[in-house]
Amino acid sequence: MHSPSAFDRARPPAEPSPRLKGNLGTGGLLLTALALNAPLAMMAGFMPVQIGLGLGSATPLVFLVVMVLVLVFAVGLVTMARHMRQPGAYYTYITAGLGRIPGLGAGFLALTGYLLLGCGSYVLSAILADNLFHGFLHGPSLPWWLWAVVVWGLVTVLSLFNIDVSTKVLGVFLCIEVAIVLIWDARVLANGGPQGLGLDVTAQLGTGSPGVALLFGVASLIGFESLQVFRAETHNPFRTIPRASYLTVVCLAGFYALGSYSYLVAFGTGPALASAASPAASFLGSLGQYAGAVVRDLANVMLLTSAFAALLAIHNITARYCFTLGRDGVLPTWLGRVNSRHHSPTQAAAAVALAIFVPLALVAVLHVNPVTAYVAMAGLGIWTAILLMFVTSFAVVLFFRNRPGLESSTWKTWTAPSLAVIGFGCVVAQATLNSGVLIGGSSAVATCCILAVVAVAVAAMLYAAWLQTGRPHTWARIGEQDGQAVE
Repeated sequence: MHSPSAFDRARPPAEPSPRLKGNLGTGGLLLTALALNAPLAMMAGFMPVQIGLGLGSATPLVFLVVMVLVLVFAVGLVTMARHMRQPGAYYTYITAGLGRIPGLGAGFLALTGYLLLGCGSYVLSAILADNLFHGFLHGPSLPWWLWAVVVWGLVTVLSLFNIDVSTKVLGVFLCIEVAIVLIWDARVLANGGPQGLGLDVTAQLGTGSPGVALLFGVASLIGFESLQVFRAETHNPFRTIPRASYLTVVCLAGFYALGSYSYLVAFGTGPALASAASPAASFLGSLGQYAGAVVRDLANVMLLTSAFAALLAIHNITARYCFTLGRDGVLPTWLGRVNSRHHSPTQAAAAVALAIFVPLALVAVLHVNPVTAYVAMAGLGIWTAILLMFVTSFAVVLFFRNRPGLESSTWKTWTAPSLAVIGFGCVVAQATLNSGVLIGGSSAVATCCILAVVAVAVAAMLYAAWLQTGRPHTWARIGEQDGQAVE
């Protein structure tokens, strides 16, 4: 037997590599997912458009239908999550269910989708900052890209610290913006609108665009599935994450169902449909009418902080996708390192900040209209997220089918995931058919944008196929779970 040398005996044992660490509970996860959706900004900018382009007075029912669909999707997701030991969300699930090649394609697709959402949200925050400081506070009008750089710097700095720091910031902003909308809801429902309190939510079920309404409804709930990437930073994740996932879906759907009902009551059905032409101004005007000038003025400020909170949530989620791909060796391994002081993926967060900065700079240099850029990038990110929900549903079905006896509940392992496959298959079809509405511009331009995103996934799958023979050790780590490769 080899005897240790004097040098070996004198050398202290190597310290274990630092790991992601946090103390997220149900509340912290809930705040992160809710903040990603920017509830106040959604009510001001998204809700009027959804009512105008969708089913009008039936919009509250749309949110309840979408809530059921997403909860059904969540059943299979959280059941499969119990058998995942590493964070990674879509990347991890699709690898485990469909194999390494589709899994790596999904990982890069998810990373691209969140980067697009981040870029679009930075442009939106810049537009809102100019509206606040120039339009509302009557300050100087500055280029949108200057505001974007300021917000980018603040978000980047916060993302480098432990996740608990971001959660505290998100919590403060989120509570204020939700309170604003709920105060307005209460005042509208107490006083009624031009048509009183009565509203027939079934009156326009046979009119409008059901596909667009369903598409926008699902888009309003995107983000709850991302909680899985915080598994390593969550206290008791096997109980906390499922609880937070279900609560996020119910809270968001209930919030938007109530908000859309209040909006329709406040304006009356006809004017509510017309308000899509100037959504933010219409909503802020209604806030002033029903809740008072103080609440309206506070909302002007909170619209910007709402976008900021959403950006911080998106940035943290994207950094953890980047970290996971670095940890598994398919991206540079330094991206998978954990900061020993903050126990956060600092290098991945910095890389994400740089990756977002480049397209923002291109939009500014090429003088692209910021509104056009925001709609295109956010819409494409939403399309990507919906596609991933469909593929993940399919992966859940195959995961349990290939592992009989792993779970005893047929509802959780077969029925609910299969219903989710059908439901999200319809939503993906609607998102693709209505890509011109979702992404903006002509259908041809929207189709080219979608094909470009799909090309990223195809390139990642080709990369995975090359890894199988070119770098077999890296291939074995794709979708790795505590050192054990997924079969």
